[in-house]
Amino acid sequence: MKKFYTSLLAIFTGIQLSAQEAYFLSTPSLSPDGKTVYFAYDGDIWKVNSDGGNASRITAMEGEEINPKISPDGKWLAFSSNQYGNYDVYIMPLEGGSIKQLTFHTGKDEMENWGWDSKTIYFTSNRNNNFGSFKTTIEGKTPERLFNNYFNYTNGLAETPAGEYLFTSSAESAHQVHRKRYKGENNPDILGFSPMTNIFKQYTNYEGKDFNPSVDQNGTVYFISDENNGEYNLYKLTNGKRTALTQFDTSIKKPSVSANGSKVIFEKDYHLYIYDVPSNTTKELNINL
Repeated sequence: MKKFYTSLLAIFTGIQLSAQEAYFLSTPSLSPDGKTVYFAYDGDIWKVNSDGGNASRITAMEGEEINPKISPDGKWLAFSSNQYGNYDVYIMPLEGGSIKQLTFHTGKDEMENWGWDSKTIYFTSNRNNNFGSFKTTIEGKTPERLFNNYFNYTNGLAETPAGEYLFTSSAESAHQVHRKRYKGENNPDILGFSPMTNIFKQYTNYEGKDFNPSVDQNGTVYFISDENNGEYNLYKLTNGKRTALTQFDTSIKKPSVSANGSKVIFEKDYHLYIYDVPSNTTKELNINL
């Protein structure tokens, strides 16, 4: 009997150690208050406290779910899933309930960000034989392409509190996100367009890769760039001034700021990391699955 208990202890200890070394956690985002992390793992969406700990699974669809994003009012979870073969956008109440499919197309619809009204959803799609930025609503209104003329290759769109669209327009930020140190005519920059005034702006002009904008309620923009050491690191843009926030020697992916601006979550080395804005510190999350 003692040997049996010892064997059980060894098994559970092994499970615990394995859980602490969970890899391949991806496409993370934060609740509006920065207290909860949502991420994709093993084809489903999970959530965990932003200090780490035990994660719980909140979707169990037959396909693969990615890109979870929480509405600014904290009521809705939107994500993409390939349950029926291609990626479409889905929505569900954050506290639990029925999952609703919002887009129905043979193209690939990848969830990007919410509008600040908590009713508009922005996604990138290749439904027009290439990729571009689209929007729909929580009711599932027919998707509308946002740029029909000059910005036909937009991706990664985020809306500012003032209603401006921030995005990049390059295959290097859509299809070549893993390629670093590229410098050429397809350099992605952070661009802006106001649908109210039809004014276009260019916010970055580094001869390299600036992309993946994420915006908080104060209008501070967080993004990634390979400017300093050839690896993707976290930067912020405030009143036109860019500031490097991390100096990792391996690249980060998919930064996403909480609506209140307190924290930024991102991937690095198949783990999740939190950047705490007030203290200007970064830590790896210890997550048990």
